[in-house]
Amino acid sequence: MENRTDLAVESFESKEKTKIDGVEVNESNGITEVRVINEKGASAIGKPIGTYITCCVESFVTDNDIFDGRLNKISEILNSLLPENISSVLVAGIGNLDITADALGPMTNNYVLATRHLVEGDNKSDYFSDFFSVCGVSTGVLGDTGIESAEIIKGVVKETNPSCVVVVDALAASSPDRLGTTVQFSDVGISPGSGVGNHRYEISQKTLGVPVISIGIPTVVSTAVISNSVSRENTMFVTPREIDRVIEHGAKLIGMAINVCFQKNIDPRDIYSLVG
Repeated sequence: MENRTDLAVESFESKEKTKIDGVEVNESNGITEVRVINEKGASAIGKPIGTYITCCVESFVTDNDIFDGRLNKISEILNSLLPENISSVLVAGIGNLDITADALGPMTNNYVLATRHLVEGDNKSDYFSDFFSVCGVSTGVLGDTGIESAEIIKGVVKETNPSCVVVVDALAASSPDRLGTTVQFSDVGISPGSGVGNHRYEISQKTLGVPVISIGIPTVVSTAVISNSVSRENTMFVTPREIDRVIEHGAKLIGMAINVCFQKNIDPRDIYSLVG
């Protein structure tokens, strides 16, 4: 059966090997880093060359205090993947607000503090000099807009000229245990829908011309995995019963982690009072 997962760590685990040529894996304190270092490794696990960091967290079903340590942990991982000397960022939320399990991207943008209009252009003011330039866009889905998410982001990049793009999207997992308990970061971008067999246009540095960091939480798993079926036909995907809370709380944590990562001169609790 095709291993339908967006998680690099699951692609590695599915090979049932402790070592794969071209792939380096390091684990520490609930964080697993998978580095695909050459084409041989990319072919072996079906993921492009780059770094994939998976962070295990307490289930998003429970909305614990956002300042319980997870926020700093996630923002530090994001910061470690950013290119040097960036001056602005575009946060792109991918997904469909009408489908709860696919709403992570656009809901995350609700918690991202947009500042570009305050620090760039004719309206900039010295009063906001402590802010880092951040703008955001939610792409919607092809069925509603008639436009690929990659095309929308490419157009916004052309107009706003960010140093980097951070893409947020819901992911598919091959293990039910990882639903709503895992956050994956990558510096290779994303192909929306790939984990559920609905491949869309790639969103990466190759297609946009600027570095792309992706962030996602697994929200669906194939029924074939649960039933141990080997059939690829009529594959369906299911979500946790508490998917609405997974999306809401996960979006809040990711959005605030983005804020903490970029707005280093602003107290996180002050930012939360503006967006939370």
